[in-house]
Amino acid sequence: MAGATRTRTYTAALLYALALQLLACASSTAASASPTAAEARALLRWKSTLPPPKPDSTGAGPLSSWSPTTAACSSWAGVTCGADGRVAGIALPGAGLAGTLAALDLAAFPALTGLNLSGNRLEGAIPAGISRLTSLVSLDLSDNALTGGIPPALATLPALRVLVLRNNSLGSAIPASLGRLRTLERLDLQAARLVSTLPPEMGGMAGLKFLDLSANNLSGGLPPSFAGMSKMKELYLSRNKLSGTIPPEIFKNWPELTLLYLHYNSLAGTIPPEIGEAKKLRRLSLLSNNLTGVIPADISGLVSLQMLHLGQNCLTGPIPTSLGNLTQLVILVLSFNNLTGTVPAEIGSLTALQDLDLNNNQLGGELPATLSMLKDLSGLSLASNNFVGTVPNFCSQKLVSIELYGNNFSGGFPLTFCQMTSLEMLDLHSNQLSGQLPSCIWDLQDLMFMDLSSNALSGDIHVLASANSTLSLESLHLANNRFTGGFPSIIQYLKMLSVLDLGGNNFSGAIPSWISSRLPLIRFLRLRSNMFNGSIPLQLLQLSHLQLLDLANNNFDGNIPCGLTNLTAMIRPQTEFNMRSTVHHQIFHLEAAFYYANRVDVNWKMKTYEFQGAIALMTGIDLSGNSIDGEIPTELTNLQGLRFLNLSRNHLSGTIPENIGDLKLLESLDLSWNELSGHIPSSISELISLSSLNLSNNMLSGEIPTGNQLQTLADPSIYSNNFGLRGFPLSKSCTRDSSIQMDQSKESEGVYVYYSIIAGVVFGLWLWFGSLIFSAPWRLSFFYYVDFIHRKLVR
Repeated sequence: MAGATRTRTYTAALLYALALQLLACASSTAASASPTAAEARALLRWKSTLPPPKPDSTGAGPLSSWSPTTAACSSWAGVTCGADGRVAGIALPGAGLAGTLAALDLAAFPALTGLNLSGNRLEGAIPAGISRLTSLVSLDLSDNALTGGIPPALATLPALRVLVLRNNSLGSAIPASLGRLRTLERLDLQAARLVSTLPPEMGGMAGLKFLDLSANNLSGGLPPSFAGMSKMKELYLSRNKLSGTIPPEIFKNWPELTLLYLHYNSLAGTIPPEIGEAKKLRRLSLLSNNLTGVIPADISGLVSLQMLHLGQNCLTGPIPTSLGNLTQLVILVLSFNNLTGTVPAEIGSLTALQDLDLNNNQLGGELPATLSMLKDLSGLSLASNNFVGTVPNFCSQKLVSIELYGNNFSGGFPLTFCQMTSLEMLDLHSNQLSGQLPSCIWDLQDLMFMDLSSNALSGDIHVLASANSTLSLESLHLANNRFTGGFPSIIQYLKMLSVLDLGGNNFSGAIPSWISSRLPLIRFLRLRSNMFNGSIPLQLLQLSHLQLLDLANNNFDGNIPCGLTNLTAMIRPQTEFNMRSTVHHQIFHLEAAFYYANRVDVNWKMKTYEFQGAIALMTGIDLSGNSIDGEIPTELTNLQGLRFLNLSRNHLSGTIPENIGDLKLLESLDLSWNELSGHIPSSISELISLSSLNLSNNMLSGEIPTGNQLQTLADPSIYSNNFGLRGFPLSKSCTRDSSIQMDQSKESEGVYVYYSIIAGVVFGLWLWFGSLIFSAPWRLSFFYYVDFIHRKLVR
């Protein structure tokens, strides 16, 4: 009995020990599984609060793999775990997620080192609970719609090295507490709508290598304490409202600096000479500030510099010859300053240069021949200076854009330009170039824009081209030269042409009938002030894209042809700036844009204006100064996109179209110096945009319409020399019939009196002089009296 009891006791003890061991194992397993399960539940809870994202091409959503039935660490998209089984990373960039972060329990992820939710549509604030992510090394919430400012709690993350919040709507100020992030290496807050000054405390971020605060609303100065960021390599502060001076301390204490972008601010003062101590600096942009003084010669110490952009400041003095030491320079931009002197010959030492921009300064003299050594140039702009002499031989076969306009270059057209097969933009307007235009220029197949206007080029443009020629020219400006001959035949091969300006030359002959079939895309046609003759061809009115037609001051005759309604671009208003104005090119692994301007002179409201970008919105017809006769076609009133219409100084007859008031956008109307008769249509008062009107020197009659915009046109001269017109703003009244009859009676009486006086004078003179001629005694008496008076005066 006792033995049986001991056996049962031993068995129970054994079972108890086994149970404890199993419980311990179970507890250990549960302990290891529980954290992952909690993290999974936190993620699933957050997922349930998000709107369903758009499915991908397979029909599955980005979070479709997040399911309670699958393992988070091995099956969930964007979720990675560490060796301990805890969630270490969440990366869902560009997943199309919407909603907020409010429901994400960040405290459930103590081992999370990386969180990347960039490129989504997340809204709301960044949760203050972000401070619970004590292991977080990298946080990227960029390219969302987050608001509510930058939470100061971020400063408590001891391990954080990368913080990227760019392209959000965070707003508010930069927390000064961020200065406590000693281990932070990359801080990117670009375009986060921040409004504040730069906290001096940020200078305490000793480990920071990359800082981007560009495109915000930051003001104030650049704190000298930033010199404490001794490991700084790249600093972006462009497109803000920063003022004050550039602290010289940053160049002394940032030995690793490779990039400094401070452009588009309001920084003042001079460029510190200490800049030469940043020996590793490769890219420097101080564009569009208020910097003054000279370019320091110390800048030559930046031997690694590849980009120097000092344009749009107030810099003075000469270009330092020491710039020739920057042999690694690829981009040199000194435009829109007040630099003087000549271009130093040492510029020719910059053999790696691809973009040289010195436009809009006060530089002068002749260009150095050493510029021919720049064989890698793709962009050259020396425009709007005072350069003289001939254009030097540029030897780069890579040139895409050349701007030499607004100088005093003389001599013939440079033949070396014909060898630049990559050339897309050539602007030489407003110089003193002379001689003939070489035919080889038309061999440049990639040339899209050429402006040679306002020079002294002469001769015929007679070029034979193959019927299969594929020229790329979209804009051709030859105005204000001395070209002669007929309409240039080469133009029929410019099938991409949208702007053609031949004004102010000595071209003659008729407009060719092929103009509509060969120039189907033409939008702006300016032939004014030449000697073209003949009638306006019907084919001209088949150009459906035409929105500006200027044939003024030529010798055209005949009627205005029918078919105006084919000018469909003039029927509707132009509302888009859709004129091409850039040539794109890759420079220095960057997208370079060379800008050009389609300058077109328009006689607008009795003055000449130069339109550039806004020319895309201009629609009008100018046929003034010709010998056009016949009536004004009534279909003209269908061109309701017109902003100006000038038919003055012709021989037009008939009446003004009754529906002239349909041209609601018309701002300028000139029908003066014609032979128009009849009354002024009452609909003219419906031209609500009209600000310039001239109907003078016609044969119009009747009452001048009133109302609306016409009441503001109070100059009587706009109706002068139309003897039958009456009413405001003329002095003749037309308020009542009785007053009209009275005026007419007085006018008749006045005319009778004037004729009577004239008749009396004529009769009296004839009576007097006739007596002297036909009566000898009277004639002798008259001469005797004259002699008597003469003798008396002599005494």
